[in-house]
Amino acid sequence: MQKILVFFPTYNEAGNVALLIQAIREHLPGAHILVVDDASPDGTGDILDQLAVELRELKVIHRPGKLGLGSAHKLAMLHARDNGYDILATMDADFSHPPRYLPTLVETLADAEYVTGSRYVSGGKCDYGFGRTLISRTANFFAKAALGLKLEENTTLYRGFRASLLKRMDIDAIKSEGYSFAVESVSQIAQLTDRMREFPIHFEHRAAGASKISKAEIYKAMLTIQRLGMRRLIPFGSRKSSSHGSHEGEPVVCVSCGSIHHIELYPARRAEKSTVQDISPYSCATHSTRTHAEILKCLSCGLIFMKPELSAKELVQEYADAVDPVYRDNLQARVTTFRYNLAQVRRYFSPGDRVLEIGSYCGAFLKVAREEGIDIMGVEPSGWAVDVSAGVSDAPVIRGTTADVPEELGKFNVAVAWDVLEHFADPVAELRRIHGLLADDGKLLFSTLMIDNWFPKATGKNWPWLMDMHLFYFTEESIRNILKQTGFEIIDDRKYCHIVTLEYLLSKVGTLGVPGAQQVAESLSRFEVSKTEIPFRFGDIKLFVCRKTGENVRPGVRRTAQAGKRNGAPPALASVRKAL
Repeated sequence: MQKILVFFPTYNEAGNVALLIQAIREHLPGAHILVVDDASPDGTGDILDQLAVELRELKVIHRPGKLGLGSAHKLAMLHARDNGYDILATMDADFSHPPRYLPTLVETLADAEYVTGSRYVSGGKCDYGFGRTLISRTANFFAKAALGLKLEENTTLYRGFRASLLKRMDIDAIKSEGYSFAVESVSQIAQLTDRMREFPIHFEHRAAGASKISKAEIYKAMLTIQRLGMRRLIPFGSRKSSSHGSHEGEPVVCVSCGSIHHIELYPARRAEKSTVQDISPYSCATHSTRTHAEILKCLSCGLIFMKPELSAKELVQEYADAVDPVYRDNLQARVTTFRYNLAQVRRYFSPGDRVLEIGSYCGAFLKVAREEGIDIMGVEPSGWAVDVSAGVSDAPVIRGTTADVPEELGKFNVAVAWDVLEHFADPVAELRRIHGLLADDGKLLFSTLMIDNWFPKATGKNWPWLMDMHLFYFTEESIRNILKQTGFEIIDDRKYCHIVTLEYLLSKVGTLGVPGAQQVAESLSRFEVSKTEIPFRFGDIKLFVCRKTGENVRPGVRRTAQAGKRNGAPPALASVRKAL
């Protein structure tokens, strides 16, 4: 007997999901069902959770926000591939893909590796009006013409895959995360197999709710067709298919949600020999910005991180051994940086507050805080940096990590961590420890990297902060999710301002491959102008002010405002229960 998985994604589908699951069970008895819900505010997730308690064949994955239709489908494909399913069937949640066609989909896969329900073959029908039909027809026409596709239907996601095809697909190479995923994925499939079939369906009006397709998504789909068409005409080389999320070897586990299903956002970059005088990649002033391991993106929560190469213990040891003369030589610019940023958030420090700086390094912020009359101490793993700090500030510093802060010191009112969170092997575990160090009304102030800003989007794989020492890259969605998960609430956020010397800035530019930048930096180093301080804030580093809100939430536990507060089940859910 074939092992079949039926998948559909949801966002605000409370009026459909229970009846759709009932229909799937009627037409494909014995099939397993996977639903990925993107934090639907209408209670869809709660309905699914209640059903999952009663239906063993139903699995629900809750994501912290709208992470994209395409990324949900990638997650389903990896889940089917890695859990031994023979067939994966995908569909929409709104009944526009009638479940009555599921047996036909499975039967058609008997002599095919990929099938799709089609509106545009003989016998097919679509309930769209003239305008949407024209858009859909046009998209399919251009997809066929530009990409050499043979099927009439290439933009719907009513699809079936055999396991043999899923195992050969390079899911990392499919970059689209919205509706254009449909075209990009079928373009790759056409290059892998000629066993592609389509069968006629009646594409019906959605049963409830509203369509999620925006004009922007339609525009993106056309751009995707154009991009893929150019790649077909001018090949840019081939990729080696990766196996993120597979069970070959030790799986990489997301520290935020525990998922093992990720895609490669950027491949590893290694230089045989650096052209820039370098120091340890785990020193703050390192110029090793041209090298890093694979950058992955979790499909379950959206967290972006570097594939681990060191254990947490090994990483702490690297920082403990770090020596960083470049940072020490530019210490005054760091002091200026902290003076500026502290002035922006000074109101969050109250008289009498006890403050802990996590990763205090050479003591620049400790010095500035002491000048402001703040009662502060630091914790820092680098023995070299602790020694330097002793000559910069009279604030006490514990050599080690937050795990080494003695309990007898009591609770702190404020914790600060400047450009530190992205360096931890497990920032979620670290935030939990910080939570435990703070008083009940405590605050956490920190700065960190934001990869969803315009600058990293524009520079892509050449974003200068992609480096060995930066293990995590946050988005607005992922940082809020992690903070909520660890018992913190954001009360303020703003761009973080870095102030660096002209010499240091030119050296950094040199690591990006800009001709002559490093030579100019070396030439200027003999002159006072090299010490000119230059502020910059592109927005790819943000400062957050957070309030401690309560208990930490264990990974995988979902709490919503509606959960546990309903009096009775929704009507649609009640009708399914009668059929169970």
